[in-house]
Amino acid sequence: MPCLHKSCSYEDRIWLPIRDDLSSDAVLHPWCINCGLIKNISDDRSRKIGYWMNILSKISNRFSITQCQKRLIANEITASNEFGDTYGITGFSQKEMFIKIIKKYCNINHNTIDAFIC
Repeated sequence: MPCLHKSCSYEDRIWLPIRDDLSSDAVLHPWCINCGLIKNISDDRSRKIGYWMNILSKISNRFSITQCQKRLIANEITASNEFGDTYGITGFSQKEMFIKIIKKYCNINHNTIDAFIC
């Protein structure tokens, strides 16, 4: 069962860098008091599942994707933790997972799929 994230109090936030590189500034990050996951507060925010389903719809309108393929893709997106829990996931991580799922069921190259994602 997915965690119903509840952020820690203002005073309990922890200092962490904004990005992975060593030159990044450190800022206070909230974390979930239920599971301990640190909230993504970077500019690379994740998006809810509806955004990705809309992208899938746009791709299927442009390319001949069967109903069966769309259903398989939608089921895999829905089942993935990358799309169901946006608390600590980055947008880049979601994008790469989305492209990987589309490529698994359709013969569309990486750059073409990427062009549909804003």
